[in-house]
Amino acid sequence: MIDTKTARTWSKAGMVISLGGLVWTGMGRGCVNRQWHTWAGIALVGFSVWHYNVYNPPSLKALKHTRKS
Repeated sequence: MIDTKTARTWSKAGMVISLGGLVWTGMGRGCVNRQWHTWAGIALVGFSVWHYNVYNPPSLKALKHTRKS
């Protein structure tokens, strides 16, 4: 497992790189650019979720199901 500071750095770097790729492929034309554009968008969403979870880890309280008997 990596430490929090490294995870924050890597998640930010991944977001920057995938956003740059998304912009670059969005300006291009052709089928290959369209495929790369789709994958860059998926990567941006993935890195954004990772970035959110690094800064705001899910609490165990929210994950537990409470059952009233």
